[in-house]
Amino acid sequence: MFKMLENVVQKMLGGLRVEGLQVYCKRVTRGRFREEGNLEIYVNKGGSESRLLDVKVFYGRPPYHTPWVEFFNIRTPIVLGGETLEFFDSPIEDELLTVFSQALGEGESIFVEYYEDEETRKQLGAGLPPPVSRLGYKLFMLGFTWFKDWYFAEGFWEGGQKLQGEKPNRESKSRQLALIYSEAKSFLEKQQSQEKHEWHQVRAVVRAKNIISLLKGSVG
Repeated sequence: MFKMLENVVQKMLGGLRVEGLQVYCKRVTRGRFREEGNLEIYVNKGGSESRLLDVKVFYGRPPYHTPWVEFFNIRTPIVLGGETLEFFDSPIEDELLTVFSQALGEGESIFVEYYEDEETRKQLGAGLPPPVSRLGYKLFMLGFTWFKDWYFAEGFWEGGQKLQGEKPNRESKSRQLALIYSEAKSFLEKQQSQEKHEWHQVRAVVRAKNIISLLKGSVG
């Protein structure tokens, strides 16, 4: 996937148009080793510019290490041209996740920092299955079927809380989808026994029902 990730970096250097905004990579610097690059992502509206987030791209080191992408240092909200813009659950988030996810293949991962994402933080902090969380559901719909919640409570030496999504290969896809289906059903059953639900639980219930509807008949 080296070439596909390289193409995405070039695409970001040229910029994307997202609902009247220009979203682009202003600078690429070398990472800790030659296969890694750091992208500084900015957003511009009518000449008003603000740094939005950083994206780390690892092109892979075959046959030992597969490519991955990480979104971090997410700044939200930002004020641009007198307008306040949120990143999470926005068209910009959707576009960036889609563009980078499409460049990842079997067994390759995306990591997204979420400690400023209140809904995802509450859902994962409460132990909900990642695919029914706000961020996890977006990654699931983009083809990621294995998840890991990276939460570091002491010092954040490895960075802040982040959710990892990994795309399946042929051997793992059915097994991982069956697990997601089972976790979504178990989550719904637990919610039905509760009399009161917090807002983040209500939203997760809707996503769990969607997942069950999507996977019903294809797992077993």
